[in-house]
Amino acid sequence: MVSIAKIFISLVFFFGMGVICHVYEEEEHHTKDPREEVIEAWYMDDSDDDQRLPHYREPKKFVSLVKLAELGVLSWRLDANKYENDEELNKIRETRSYLYMDSIEVCPEKLSNYEDMIKKFFEEHLHIDEEVRYCLEGSGYFDVRDYNDVWIRIWVKKGGLIVVPAGIYHRFTLDSSNYIKAIRLFAGDPVWTAYYRPYADNLPARKQYVEIFGLRENTAHHAINDNDPREDVIQAWYMDDSDEDQRLPHHREPKEFVSLDKLAELGVLSWRLDADNYETDEELKKIREDRGYSYIDFCEVCPEKLPNYEEKIKTFFEEHLHTDEEIRYAVAGSGYFDVRDVNESWIRVWVKKGGMIVLPAGIYHRFTLDSSNYIKAMRLFVGDPIWTPYNRPHDHLPARQEYVETFVHMQMTLVMLLMLLLKSAIGEGT
Repeated sequence: MVSIAKIFISLVFFFGMGVICHVYEEEEHHTKDPREEVIEAWYMDDSDDDQRLPHYREPKKFVSLVKLAELGVLSWRLDANKYENDEELNKIRETRSYLYMDSIEVCPEKLSNYEDMIKKFFEEHLHIDEEVRYCLEGSGYFDVRDYNDVWIRIWVKKGGLIVVPAGIYHRFTLDSSNYIKAIRLFAGDPVWTAYYRPYADNLPARKQYVEIFGLRENTAHHAINDNDPREDVIQAWYMDDSDEDQRLPHHREPKEFVSLDKLAELGVLSWRLDADNYETDEELKKIREDRGYSYIDFCEVCPEKLPNYEEKIKTFFEEHLHTDEEIRYAVAGSGYFDVRDVNESWIRVWVKKGGMIVLPAGIYHRFTLDSSNYIKAMRLFVGDPIWTPYNRPHDHLPARQEYVETFVHMQMTLVMLLMLLLKSAIGEGT
C-alpha cells in the first residue's frame, strides 16, 4: 500500500492541486465554513422537473466553497440586517472597486415583465463583467458550469454575497420560496447584458475565462503540457537564499521551474503580446476592455532614464503589496518580478519583451532589473495611475485578507486534505 502513497505523490507532482479538488467536492462532511450557512452548492441531476426545486443528485454530491473559488466564484457571508452601514461590505466595495449599487426584487408581484425576465435569467449565458449579487431577503439559485460542463447549483440565502466571474456560463432562478431581494454591485455603470451560448464562445471574456480557469483542470489530465508560447517571454522558478547581486537569476540547485498555470493558482495572470505593435494590437485592446484598464503610461527603469534611480530601485525591491492589481507589459528589455507562494517561498518571474503580467491585489512581491539593467514597461490601471506600496507587514489590509482567503487558504486546505489521504492510504496497508 505504500506504493499507492507514492502514486498519490506522483499525481500531485504532475497534475497539481486540481486532482484533489475532485476528491474534496465529494466530501459531504468537512470543517464548517460560516459562509455555508448562507451559501451552499451541489451537483445537479438531469431531470426536467420544476427549475425551482433543488435538483439534488442521488446520492447527494455537495461542492465546497473552495471548489467554487477554483472556478472563480467568490463568496462572503455578511450581515444583511445592517447592509447600509456594514464596514465589511464597504471594504469589499473599496477593494474590488464596486462603485455602483442598487437593489432588485424578483417575484411575480414586484418584477416588471416577470415571465419574460425569469426565462431570460434561466437561459444559459455569460457576461463580459462580473455579476455581483448580495441577498438581503429570500433566496435563489445561481447555476454555474464546472470544468467538465456539468451544472453546479449554488443556493444563496439571506446574507450571502457571491461574485460570478466574467466569462463563466451560468443562469439564475428562484427557489420554491418564489422571492429574493438582492443588491447588485457594479464596477462602473449598471449594465446587465446577457450573451447566450454558444454564440458567446468567441467573446474575449469567455476565452480569457477558459484560459485562466479551464487550463487548471486540463492540466490534471496531462502530465506534460504542450509548449506554452507565453514561456518564450515569461519564465518562473523558485529562488535560492543567497545574498548575491539581486540582478542574478538566483536559481536553486537543481533548478526548480514553476509553470504559468501554477502562477495562475496564485492569482498571477500572464499573456504573450506583440510588443512591436502595441499601439494597434487588437489583443491588448481586448484585454484592456475586458479588465477595465482605462489608463496606460510607460516607465523606463535604468540608471540613465529613471529619476532618483538608486532610491527607486530600493523601493521596488522592498517586499510590499498593493490594494489594486499591478499590471506590467514589457515592450523592451526585461526584469524580475518576485512573488511569494502559499508557503512564503520566493518565486522569480522573469518578464521579457512581449510579456504581460497581472499581480493581484494583496500579494506580497518585489521588482528588480536583471543583468541587462533595462526595462521599458507599459503600466496599466483601472482608473487613476496610483502606485502605493505597503511594505510588509501589512497583513491587516482588506486587500491582503481577501488575497489570503481566495488563494492561500484555498491551497492550504487542499494540501491538508492530501496529507489526510496519504495517511489513510499508508495506514490501510499496515
